[in-house]
Amino acid sequence: MNSDNYEFAKSSHPQSVSQYTSYTDKQWNFVPDINNGVYSNNSGLTLVTWDLTSIYNSAGLSDASDLFLAVPIVMCATVSAAGVTVAPATMSAYALCSLKSNYQNLIHQIEVTSNGRQVQEMQPFVNVYENFKLLSSMSATDLQGIGPSLNINGTLDNEKSVSYNTTVNATGTANNGIGLTNNRVFGTAAPGTQTVSQNGNQYNNALYNRASRIVDTTANSTAGIYGTAKILTTTQLNGEYKPYFTLKGNVMIWYDVALLPLKYICDVIDKMGLVKKLDIGLRVYFNTGSIQVPVTDPNVATTGYGAIASSTFSNTCPLTINYLSGTNASGGLPATTTLITAGVFIAKAPTTFGASTPITIDVTAHSMPSCRCYYSQVKVDPQKMLTYIEENRSKSIVYESFLFNQYTGLAVNGTFSSLIQSGIKNPLAVVVIPFISTTQANAGAGGTQTYSQYQSPYDTCPATYSPLSITNLQVTLGGVNVLNSTLYYTFESFLEQVSLAETLTSTDIGIQVGLINQAWWEANRIYYVDLSRGREADKATYRNLVVTFNNNSNVTIDTMIFTIYLDRFTVDVETGIVTK
Repeated sequence: MNSDNYEFAKSSHPQSVSQYTSYTDKQWNFVPDINNGVYSNNSGLTLVTWDLTSIYNSAGLSDASDLFLAVPIVMCATVSAAGVTVAPATMSAYALCSLKSNYQNLIHQIEVTSNGRQVQEMQPFVNVYENFKLLSSMSATDLQGIGPSLNINGTLDNEKSVSYNTTVNATGTANNGIGLTNNRVFGTAAPGTQTVSQNGNQYNNALYNRASRIVDTTANSTAGIYGTAKILTTTQLNGEYKPYFTLKGNVMIWYDVALLPLKYICDVIDKMGLVKKLDIGLRVYFNTGSIQVPVTDPNVATTGYGAIASSTFSNTCPLTINYLSGTNASGGLPATTTLITAGVFIAKAPTTFGASTPITIDVTAHSMPSCRCYYSQVKVDPQKMLTYIEENRSKSIVYESFLFNQYTGLAVNGTFSSLIQSGIKNPLAVVVIPFISTTQANAGAGGTQTYSQYQSPYDTCPATYSPLSITNLQVTLGGVNVLNSTLYYTFESFLEQVSLAETLTSTDIGIQVGLINQAWWEANRIYYVDLSRGREADKATYRNLVVTFNNNSNVTIDTMIFTIYLDRFTVDVETGIVTK
């Protein structure tokens, strides 16, 4: 549809002051979690639970798609020698660590129940697929407008900032980490300034802006408006939960609030719509823990970060340890530094963190003591509300869900062929995302790197992926090849598969959705095959799904495969009772 037709239809639509909105009132409130402020934090995954069954208003409705989580985040870091912390360079301390792009990467698994029935089953690595889906459905204006609130900068992580380091010398070699790395926050100029373009100096503009989003309240604050004797003190910032950075002794602390609209994570939340009784339960596993990395040659231009010394993140590491080199006076690391310890925690940091060399710090708590789930309650014109309820006592909800599979250790030029699902109904797509394998050992100072990309603090994965090539891709569904021929999968193939997929983009002239361009895709390969087309009888039948491809990369790869399918249930919008 040409955009001219949209403008004409808009002009032709009857207008009325009384019909401007169907709502007579809309208010927001929140429900705290039921953890009572107790979070495991340093054990790899932290379970947070919400019970929304008490949300009911006989005179109004609640919109499930408005649900969002507000999670208080405390990120801490220290630079140390022999377990003793040393003072960081104040001018660059705020930039040593950053959360990876997209707050969704804090979530590993999520389960949604309604009226006691499971409507979103708990699958691992929900963040990996949902990050891809969000980037595929956001527009450029979305990125500029809502992106920063979701910790997605107005500039996406650029492929020109990525480097692959297989080895590092113990001394004398400047190195920002081992494996695939994307953690250069500054150019060649002094920290805090950018005088060289990203393409010219291999640093990450999006990472720089994420680091700068959290205001610096230390005495060295370049903003000069936050902190003691400034316009807003830390006490006042705490009152409005403003993200900020501070130093507590030698400990660097970043306070943040992760905003997580559930409609971008759980399609069932987006599709449920207005109900009188919002009978929903949430169980969410967050990626929390700490990580330690060795440092060589601090206080000089040849500073090197080595192989990960220890990590308590059992799945995704949600932070990056950014590369700071040069003298300590110009923003580099102190001369005695041998270890960087960093961690991400909910509400309160533990007093001891770091597995290989425990670091003791003072109690550090967020001003928001617990996680919240915000919801809306609306009042509708009585006649419209009565009609809506009468027509939706058995409302059909159709939504996307997915199943997860992971395979490891596919050798260079190796062939993968596996039964992915032994029986799947109403499939929409299969998404194959390759990563550099944990078995692709890379040597570095302090040991050998055997952690996956998404576990690395040097890489922005899974907000970004990798430039791994797979070829001879074929998908077989119910014994029938989905593709006419095996694909030497390129960006053109990606466009052919997603161009008509409703969940990803639109080909209508004048409508542009999706942020994935050719340069980004070629550095962050995602292999998407549409399964949605077919006869109704076939869709309703359980069928086997087989995926075959070759590893066309020069490294061993691991693969995540997401099988997307449609599920359904009915809900009584009056009582909230679900039938599935």
